Amino acid sequence: MDGVTKQFANYFEKLENLGDMALEAVKEQVDIEADRAEGEIRNGTPKGETGGLVQSLTRTKIDTPKRYGYRLEYVGEDAQGVPYQKIANILDSGTSTIKPRRFVTRAIKKLKGLDDRAAQRFEVKTKSIDD
Repeated sequence: MDGVTKQFANYFEKLENLGDMALEAVKEQVDIEADRAEGEIRNGTPKGETGGLVQSLTRTKIDTPKRYGYRLEYVGEDAQGVPYQKIANILDSGTSTIKPRRFVTRAIKKLKGLDDRAAQRFEVKTKSIDD
């Protein structure tokens, strides 16, 4: 095998890994963004008297052949049987008597541009292909 043929073989071998590299880049960025969003929501969640709402925030990983990500939700009910998710929604959006806190809304807004950040991560990973 001459030098040019070997270079082409190496290049095509790297190209074969491109799909895996793209998937890995997206998953890495989603993990980073989920950590950030969870921290932001947890820190912004009103503590209340018992701290039950903060403690009820759970993070569930979703990893199927067609989907990857995380579900952040408030699980369970308070002592009066009111679902924590309902309490969080009310505190986030407010009512006529409760001023909105927007702790979830702010965290979600910070996810804007996730696709661009994942694309940048992919570009960094694939720079070695051109070398």
